[in-house]
Amino acid sequence: MTGLSKEAVENLGSPLAVQVDFHEEIGSTQERARELAGGTPGVPHGTIIISKVQKGGRGRLARRWGSPPGGLWFSLVLRPQIPSHLAPRITQAAAVGIAKALWGFGAEVRIKWPNDLLVAGSDGTAEGKICGILAEAGAGQRHLDFVVLGVGVNANLDPEDLDVPDREVATLRSELGRGVDLVELLDAILSRLNDELERIEDFGAILDDWRALNCTLGRLVRVERFGEVLEGRAADLTPEGALLLETPEGAVELFEGEVEHLRQRGA
Repeated sequence: MTGLSKEAVENLGSPLAVQVDFHEEIGSTQERARELAGGTPGVPHGTIIISKVQKGGRGRLARRWGSPPGGLWFSLVLRPQIPSHLAPRITQAAAVGIAKALWGFGAEVRIKWPNDLLVAGSDGTAEGKICGILAEAGAGQRHLDFVVLGVGVNANLDPEDLDVPDREVATLRSELGRGVDLVELLDAILSRLNDELERIEDFGAILDDWRALNCTLGRLVRVERFGEVLEGRAADLTPEGALLLETPEGAVELFEGEVEHLRQRGA
């Protein structure tokens, strides 16, 4: 297997790795990316911050994300030429691209709205998180200044290595029964990500792929947002990627929220 290094990442020649900021250990690639993106001058589109270990990795809602050796932990500085109000499209496009890349390695992943990739447990009901995605925008009044896209893939490690309490997790090694070449994995992810980002204005096609890969639509879910809790059936995505939730009080469009999949009634 090829060792993960700055030279190996540079040699990929990816348009999403035109500048490589490589670390053996870092607090958070996401925080480092925000610093570099917002600096003077800011780093270019396609800057990747990658580290073998993160000590302060985080996901949505500032949740801790275990990032020991063996995983793939990186953040990208993106400067897409799209209006600020289209920034939420980045999350769905990234989820589709990364899911396609992991399927290429044999991992049958599904997308949980809005930004987690899961695999089904051995009993067919439990779900383990194998990858987290976090997109954070630095927006001007009309156009995006930058987006920092953080990706964490549980690759060559075991679930017990992750030290993430009270959450179901999975890893590529536990799913595939083998390790993967991290450089090859990164290459596949960056390639698929770039493909999806290049067609982001054709968002309907991305959403069609999202629907085909998802595990949320049709499910009974509980959603917490802004201190309130909603329950209902996840019916569909709107044309801009919001989750359409059917509740007893009527349909609700959700652009933000923490989703919990519930067991089907009677199951």
